[in-house]
Amino acid sequence: MSDLVKTKSDINAAMSNIGSRMSHYLTVCTVIVMATAFMPWSASAIAAPTALSPTAQSDSLKTKPESVAGNVTSDDIIREAKKYIGHPYRRGSSSPRGFDCSGFTSYVFRQFGIKLGRSSRDQIHDGTAVKKNDLKKGDLVFFTGSRHTHTIGHVGIVTEVMSDGDFRFIHAARKGIVIDSFKSSAYYTKRYVGARRIVEK
Repeated sequence: MSDLVKTKSDINAAMSNIGSRMSHYLTVCTVIVMATAFMPWSASAIAAPTALSPTAQSDSLKTKPESVAGNVTSDDIIREAKKYIGHPYRRGSSSPRGFDCSGFTSYVFRQFGIKLGRSSRDQIHDGTAVKKNDLKKGDLVFFTGSRHTHTIGHVGIVTEVMSDGDFRFIHAARKGIVIDSFKSSAYYTKRYVGARRIVEK
């Protein structure tokens, strides 16, 4: 009988010890949960990335010539353009395997992170307008096309400006990438339309 009483006493003591441990464990868990709720890295405090609308994505990817060109000089542009002298003309192409006129100018400027319009009719709206007597190296010069005398159809990059008002420009002609003198070609003098400045330095 005494052994039975002793066993019951041991059981009661064990149960009391377990209850005390459980109470301590629950208290610790409660403190951890409450602390986590106020942590800055908790799931509730981490903001999900905001998705851009298609318009916002387009604006964020669009490169404006004025904002990028500040770090690029006209000498950089001319040096890059001259690498492709002798490369063939290829209509509708904008790679070293072959260029058309606007494909060539857009490719050269793109090497410096400057995005131009794809066609000469688009590029005449890039940058800022420049008068012919204010031309400098790196400016884009525009001409009407061979078939349509009232439509922009050709573009080149000024490589040199002479004191007599003449200038030389590099472009994708039918014979490939060449440098021509403006005044020495009646074809271009009578088709000149205007110029745009993309780089300021």
